[in-house]
Amino acid sequence: MFTGSYEHIVDNKGRLIIPSKFREELGEKFIITFGLDGCLYIYPMEKWESFLEQLYNLPSGKKSRELQRYFLAAAVESEVDKQGRTLIPAMLRERANIDKNIVIVGMMGKIELWDKELWDKNNSEFGEIDEIAEQMAEFNLNFM
Repeated sequence: MFTGSYEHIVDNKGRLIIPSKFREELGEKFIITFGLDGCLYIYPMEKWESFLEQLYNLPSGKKSRELQRYFLAAAVESEVDKQGRTLIPAMLRERANIDKNIVIVGMMGKIELWDKELWDKNNSEFGEIDEIAEQMAEFNLNFM
């Protein structure tokens, strides 16, 4: 399970160092694609295949095709080199407005890649602790 957040820099060739904590769980090959909320997603192959199955089983129709296109057209198979880096293709970096400073966020079964400025903006909108507690109650989450 991916957890935690890390700040890194994308080099001028579009390469990013994947935190060592994430490398083993990612495996040799993984998928990078568009995410939601302005970020990119990195899926280990097992999670990607599970997601593909869900996309495949959507009912036929325009909305299903749009969802399939959104995630599949941008999907790129990638791997980590000997220095722990992976290449983020230019098309994906442009879509997520990733230039140099990036935040890598573990989100259970996948990793999110965020432009640092957008990440900071989104984090400032998390709200006060009372709002977070209300959201937890709404979803029946507790700290056991």
